[in-house]
Amino acid sequence: MSDPKELMKRVSFMVMGDGGVYRGGKEHYFAMNMLKKNIDYVEYCRNTLSEITNATVYERTIRPETDGFLRQDQVRLQTSSHPYFSRIRERVYVDSYKGLDPHAMKLLDPEALAILYMCDGSCYTKKAGVSRLVNNSYSVSLNMKRLSYGDQLFLKRALRDKLGLEWNVNKHGSYWYLRLRTKDIPAFSAMIEPFIFDSFRYKLPWLRSSPEDREIVCSVQECAEVDGNDQPLLARAE
Repeated sequence: MSDPKELMKRVSFMVMGDGGVYRGGKEHYFAMNMLKKNIDYVEYCRNTLSEITNATVYERTIRPETDGFLRQDQVRLQTSSHPYFSRIRERVYVDSYKGLDPHAMKLLDPEALAILYMCDGSCYTKKAGVSRLVNNSYSVSLNMKRLSYGDQLFLKRALRDKLGLEWNVNKHGSYWYLRLRTKDIPAFSAMIEPFIFDSFRYKLPWLRSSPEDREIVCSVQECAEVDGNDQPLLARAE
């Protein structure tokens, strides 16, 4: 990648997604744990980070949990320590709070949004036939619930100003998240689809539905979650 701005954009949004930056000696390193089934996205991240320093992917050893559940296989991506990540740490973190990179947000584009959606997004589906629905309906959200209300509002405004998408700031318990305005789902889908890796395409359920459903007839009704990235439990151990 020859454009340093593009490199900075990708790395910053990977950090704002599922990645993190941690101290290792005098400098910091990037690390990210991910389900093994999402290896296509992990390799994309590794290839990007390799332009900065060494980046390695290895399988994590998952110990049996005392809660009686089996966990899905995971991998870890980790780099060597480098001043590049120390600079990102200064922009994204306040002590242990991981917020938003205001500099990278100026570079927000469909690829950056796709990174956030693969990491922290979900789609809820209301099946046809329920509540007299003719077609499936969908509700899209960005569940970056670690963010403060102020950062959620900053992200909402950036998504509107940069990409023309309107999101609502919603509350779940003590956490905040963004929900996409239903009429913007077609534009959102067309925007991010080219950047969504195969292992995350389940988060675009309308793409595997009937042609009628691909018109994305949306509803504001409560829907059933189809997101799997936040569900590491595979089966109960006997």
